[in-house]
Amino acid sequence: MGFNGFLKLKVSNKKYYKMKTTLILFKGAYRDGHHLNSKYWQEWKKQLPALPSELTEVAVGMVLSDACMYKVSTEALIKFEQGYLQEGFLLHLFDVFKSYCFMEEPGRRVDLNGPRKGLTKSLWFKTFSHYSFTAIWNLFYKQCEGKVVKTIHKGLVLNHLTPLGLAYWVMGDGSLHRKTMILHTQSYTKPENIILSEELNTKFGFTTEVISHKEKYRIDYTCGFLSSSV
Repeated sequence: MGFNGFLKLKVSNKKYYKMKTTLILFKGAYRDGHHLNSKYWQEWKKQLPALPSELTEVAVGMVLSDACMYKVSTEALIKFEQGYLQEGFLLHLFDVFKSYCFMEEPGRRVDLNGPRKGLTKSLWFKTFSHYSFTAIWNLFYKQCEGKVVKTIHKGLVLNHLTPLGLAYWVMGDGSLHRKTMILHTQSYTKPENIILSEELNTKFGFTTEVISHKEKYRIDYTCGFLSSSV
């Protein structure tokens, strides 16, 4: 059956979406005998409390990193995905957010070609839509020329990023090169990187700088980031 350019098969309540190079596996759209869009589950979601403050802090850090968000009807959700080398981190995130997920386990993307044929390429999961995620969506997303885009505005780090959120941002987007901690923020524009760098320096006492990298930009912080600053 055709489905947005994919081949969809359903076997034992699991769905398989097949592309030319990747097979995506995840469990189907039913849980406890009810479709996930059914009134049963929609009413259940309404009874949930707001996202705890610690989870909100983690979510902000991960959306600054590489998590993405989608708006479903009136509320938003978050999708997390990590490569196979970060499987442990993705499983940790799933454990943290599982109370706000319909998925019973993360999905997997499997390579169909190349030296890793048949092996996991990445793992992913998404939350269900909830008003708590919409509040986070409003911090990052806006309409621009008819499209919804992720943006960085002044005050985002100063007012909403906590040490806990920063730790998750580093785990999701950071790498260490000798004595330099690199935040891979190449998806943001130069002005957005400047905002991030300046506000990190102001709030956390860092001395980060924006570095040009392959016609894009990233944030570097030299010395002490891991040992004394976080």
